[in-house]
Amino acid sequence: MTESLQNNKYHFGKCLRCLAVVIIILAIPIAYLAWMVSARIVGFQPPEMAFAQYTPKDVIGDLGGMKVRIPRHYAEYVEYDGDPGFGEKRKGPRPERTFDSRLKSFGISVRFPDMKGLENAQIREEYRRQPLQEKMWIRISINAGEIYPGDGFLDRRTNSVLFNAYSPESKDDWRHGHWNYAYERMPEDEYGLEVWHLTSIDPYTGKPAIESYYTKDIYIHRDPSGNVDAHIRCGRTYVPGGVASCVMGMNLAPKAQVVVNVRFRRGLLPEWKEMQQSVRDLLLSFEVNPSSVSTEALRIVPKQ
Repeated sequence: MTESLQNNKYHFGKCLRCLAVVIIILAIPIAYLAWMVSARIVGFQPPEMAFAQYTPKDVIGDLGGMKVRIPRHYAEYVEYDGDPGFGEKRKGPRPERTFDSRLKSFGISVRFPDMKGLENAQIREEYRRQPLQEKMWIRISINAGEIYPGDGFLDRRTNSVLFNAYSPESKDDWRHGHWNYAYERMPEDEYGLEVWHLTSIDPYTGKPAIESYYTKDIYIHRDPSGNVDAHIRCGRTYVPGGVASCVMGMNLAPKAQVVVNVRFRRGLLPEWKEMQQSVRDLLLSFEVNPSSVSTEALRIVPKQ
């Protein structure tokens, strides 16, 4: 009797283990399906960010000390100081936004050189269908408020990469240990920009580092005082038929304390100066005098 009872317990425990395995096996595809559905709805990002991608009304706030009103078809992924970070949940109710709300970050997609935003279905269709090799759309990313790194950030960004150029006596040692930072200024400028190329050897391929798909060419412009006002990094692409891109760092000094990064295809590099001015003009065009604007039509009080 005792032996029979033990056998029953053994078989019962074995069945429970089998059932647990089956549940785990079934849970994997179910979880994957739920993940895919969620991704289709809100994208590969936290819901807090996904629902901030597009705003139903114009965006208002304080952009680096400048009061702005940004048309709704420009600003995407708008964040204010105090908003939850990636993967975090908001604590407390969503605040009402005013011209005193400090903007932290947002993005803008515009067509260069007319700087049109995604304002209607026709332009959005053009944005989607234009071949990469002919792409005239640029992406502007803004950082300000509590994540502003401080004045002079372009000089610090530049010096952190190019400082070895000012220490020739340590160049050889530096190059052996950090081949992908051995930049040297080229004797000829291009498009009014200082040109900095890697002069080391890629230890993984044995070829010049300048030919590596994983390195960047750097272009610098300085104002009359010698301060960096444009820092451009351009890459290459190892994808057949792909298009290399550049990212230009700039600022809105002295008007506003803002970090501006502009991404564009490398073929547009000769037009960097016009692009820089156009981006600056666009962002400054958002400035308003709050006393002359009716904020009732602008304010968004999200659902609690």
